[in-house]
Amino acid sequence: MILTVAALGIVFGDIGTSPLYTLKVCLGLAGSKGGLADVLGICSLLFWTLVIVVCIKYATFITRVDHEGEGGILALLALASPARQNGAMIRRTVLTVIVIIGSSTMIGDGIITPAISVISAVEGIGVVSSAFHPYIVPISLGVIVGLFALQRGGTERVGALFGPVMLAWFVVIGVLGALAVVAHPEVVHALDPRYAMQFAGRNGLAGFTILGGVVLAVTGVEAMYADLSHFGRGPIVTGWYTLVFPALVLNYFGQGANLLNDPRTIANPFYALTPAWALIPMVVLATCATVIASQALISGTFTLVEQAIALNLAPRVLVQHTSHRYKGQVFVPSVNRWLAIGCAILVLGFRSSDALASLYGLAIGFTMLCTSLTYFVVITKVLHWNRIASLALVSLFVVVDGSLVLASLPKVLAGGWIPLTTSAALVLMSLTWLEGRRSLSKALAEQQTPIETVLEKLPAGVGEHGTMVFLTPDPRGVPFLARHRWIRDRAQEERIVILNISRAPTPYLLTDHERVTVERLSLRLVRVIARFGYMEAPAIGPILRSCEAFGLNLDRDDTSFFYADPKIEPAEHGGMPGWRRELFAALQRNARPLPDDLHIKAERRVELGVTVAM
Repeated sequence: MILTVAALGIVFGDIGTSPLYTLKVCLGLAGSKGGLADVLGICSLLFWTLVIVVCIKYATFITRVDHEGEGGILALLALASPARQNGAMIRRTVLTVIVIIGSSTMIGDGIITPAISVISAVEGIGVVSSAFHPYIVPISLGVIVGLFALQRGGTERVGALFGPVMLAWFVVIGVLGALAVVAHPEVVHALDPRYAMQFAGRNGLAGFTILGGVVLAVTGVEAMYADLSHFGRGPIVTGWYTLVFPALVLNYFGQGANLLNDPRTIANPFYALTPAWALIPMVVLATCATVIASQALISGTFTLVEQAIALNLAPRVLVQHTSHRYKGQVFVPSVNRWLAIGCAILVLGFRSSDALASLYGLAIGFTMLCTSLTYFVVITKVLHWNRIASLALVSLFVVVDGSLVLASLPKVLAGGWIPLTTSAALVLMSLTWLEGRRSLSKALAEQQTPIETVLEKLPAGVGEHGTMVFLTPDPRGVPFLARHRWIRDRAQEERIVILNISRAPTPYLLTDHERVTVERLSLRLVRVIARFGYMEAPAIGPILRSCEAFGLNLDRDDTSFFYADPKIEPAEHGGMPGWRRELFAALQRNARPLPDDLHIKAERRVELGVTVAM
């Protein structure tokens, strides 16, 4: 029960506040004045979209496929990828590109979520009095700044704070909607899917493009899957069916019932449900709820970034794990900062929820489509479901997702190019980083001295003058010996440990035997393969403790850690295109250094320059 309430504040904020603007946007796209056929048709479209996309696709099927408790499109990629040896990176395949596109579009469209959610709620003060209109944008900016400042406390604390507020929100919007439905029950006819089909058939192409507004009702659905590790499937699905879904349907239908009774409520159908005496408290509650709505996007983005780093799809940045009780809850300061700046720019640039709605929902349709395609690969190739049944099921998902994408394409000219451009930039950087890291690892491996050669040249003895630990992406050789005379001389007197840190294809590792493999190649040369799950923060501490369990003591003052500082130069033949090489070099320079990520003490580090042709 506690996790279910907390999930209300983290998972369902975005989809839960969509009634603030969705029906109004759909009516505007239809050019409707609130007639019976239009209201029933649009309410029917909203209801059946929620049923097919959320109830059937995500709650029933997608969330059942997790990677040891982890959800999200990148977890599907990790599940679909074969086990990797010695830190080998994921290859650039069609599936990898699809997943990168899906992840990037989720972030690209998600930047709009805090802006449109907050400003749509604050606009309620304009319903109270037109004198408040000049204050809508400044108040929205203040709320957004406060929201992103709260993130440092972590998902657990934020969820505990936001959960009860969202509980009150769903109860209130459900009750207000139910009262309107009871007063004008004819709107219940919208449960019949024929009204949706008749509306689409009657309006032709315009009826199809209404789906570009309908998609706003499900923009937060991907958070149900991305935040799976935060709460588990049980609390998320329970919260959806017992409270969120009924409240959303009642509120949409309640807005429709009010329109049938009084078409003048089309100006703001959501706030028209609220009695005049309760309008200001409702604006306050809506503002709180929309602040929380942004949390689903923010926490989901943090999780995506951590997974992308672990899968070598993004440069290393500082990732802080914020909960000792629940794994997978993280805070990424740099991402939090850029999201805040992006949201502030959107509020200042568009200044209203109607304007922001013109660019919202397009990119997230691509995310849902990419999730469906990746899901098909997993259930057929990994879980070995019946291929014909799987094809039929995913074809339904693809038709719905594809329809939402196509219907949203007109938004490109109205501002939809902003999230698409952001997403395209993220895709480019991710693919460049993946290819660059593969090229860099290959180039560094070519400069290493093979293990067999090192064993032949090492003098006898145990190396009593200290220990040299070489951080290397390829444990088949020893780096730096061939090009650094000082390293060769020192290696004659000290013990050499080759340390390769790789990512396991599972979220977490628990035992010392899972964490490290220790190979004593001679008295002077030891190879250690250390592994971390793709939801774990790599650190030197767990490695040292696990090595100690195997009788290898590296936690000593005379132990030094050597790592490469690559200087990237153009290759004479067959290198990366110049512009991509420069982009990768810029990403490499700004990535968080590996020793910082591992928390290696500064006095034990030795950075060595290495020229790498790419």
